[in-house]
Amino acid sequence: MSVFDDRGPVPKIIWPENLNEKAGLLIAMKTISLLMGDSVYQDSQGLGVGVNYFGILPFPDLKLNGLTYFFLIPEKKARGQAYASTITILINEEDRIFFYENMKYLRIIIDKAATQIQKEKEFQAQKKIMDEIRNELFEFTQDLKDPLSTKRQLKIILSGLDKAGKSSFLLGIRRRYSEIIKSLPTKGVERTEENLFEEQNSQILIWDIGGQIKYRDRFLEESKMYLYNVDLVFFFIDIQDIERIGEALNFFRRITAKLVELNEYPPIIVCLTKFDPDLQGSKEIFKNLEIIADEVEKRSDKFLTKIFQTSIFDHWSLVTAYSYGLSRLSPNRELFRNQLEQFAKKTNSDAVLLLNENGIILSNFSKSEISERVFEISAPYFKNLYNTFREFKLLEQDFLVSSGIGDNSKKVIFKKIQAGKYNLYLLLFIEKSLEIEKIERNLPEFSKNLVELISTYI
Repeated sequence: MSVFDDRGPVPKIIWPENLNEKAGLLIAMKTISLLMGDSVYQDSQGLGVGVNYFGILPFPDLKLNGLTYFFLIPEKKARGQAYASTITILINEEDRIFFYENMKYLRIIIDKAATQIQKEKEFQAQKKIMDEIRNELFEFTQDLKDPLSTKRQLKIILSGLDKAGKSSFLLGIRRRYSEIIKSLPTKGVERTEENLFEEQNSQILIWDIGGQIKYRDRFLEESKMYLYNVDLVFFFIDIQDIERIGEALNFFRRITAKLVELNEYPPIIVCLTKFDPDLQGSKEIFKNLEIIADEVEKRSDKFLTKIFQTSIFDHWSLVTAYSYGLSRLSPNRELFRNQLEQFAKKTNSDAVLLLNENGIILSNFSKSEISERVFEISAPYFKNLYNTFREFKLLEQDFLVSSGIGDNSKKVIFKKIQAGKYNLYLLLFIEKSLEIEKIERNLPEFSKNLVELISTYI
């Protein structure tokens, strides 16, 4: 346990107690400074309710990885009336998959301990709480068959009726449009692997389930095989196939019932496919959207669900839905958003978007829905323009700038950044008067923080 008190970030409670003093200071400084940023809460605005972040941080110098929870301990004497604090569980870096595989449980026990510590000011009382965490962790690992496996395996299910657009969705994401015309209905199950980065801690397997009735029936009959240990579900409904919407919703109900039966509660992303640009003003389509939204809400009270309207003619609609689902698998999603929010404040940006080389959205932050909408419209075009300009050496400093957005006082900036060995892209919706130099000044620290987080993104 580390605390930012009058001395700065310091380790307060350590086990084992003979941990090297420099190591303890390094852990305290890194966990608090990275998550706190420029005094997130110390702005005389009270205790900053809801200021807490979970994430996995690497400590390469110590050959350790840490699962860290950032929270505030109320203290009237402190600046901002609270001490920034972290609880960190550390394991050998080669065993870091333990965190990914057991994130739900670990979050619960750390959050519980942090809540108790917030109410206890005495050192001995706080130490007792930390001792209880340690004992609970030891008991938990003893019950696991293989607590330290080598690689996290993630299972993503794509399901829906036949001709709902599951395979086209994946081909569209990967920009293999020529294959959409030639694609045949999925027979049984097709498995593919997803790689967000060249090196990642997880093996992401996508199971594309055939939508014809015989495959749907088999899927439900053998649901233990398909749905056990599922991490994410994409469900597809063809918004143009009006006569089969009821059939699709019935299949959705049966899947959610099976998940509850198996005690599995993955995030569910509902994609309303074939929502093509020329149909977006249709009253009948709008009515169907309302029916689907109501039914999904009714059947998903135990799940985190989100509905997206997608079309293969709108690549960004596919990317947005897919990226949102993948981001739910990252234990560091809160930390990434926090970094973007801090960068937005330093550069007076209304919105910031972070993409990988394949155009997948790793994280985003926006102050308003209007800013978010600007991104939806402009992001794919900027990436294409950037690649074209870059190819013909028409760019200076890897920047692409467009002025006169919205009320003519804003500009969109597209910037390639290097985070260690990773090429990433940054999109900013920003004040027109802002100088590029200000972004450049803040990029080194921002990139450094991303390097720390990206190796444990997923």
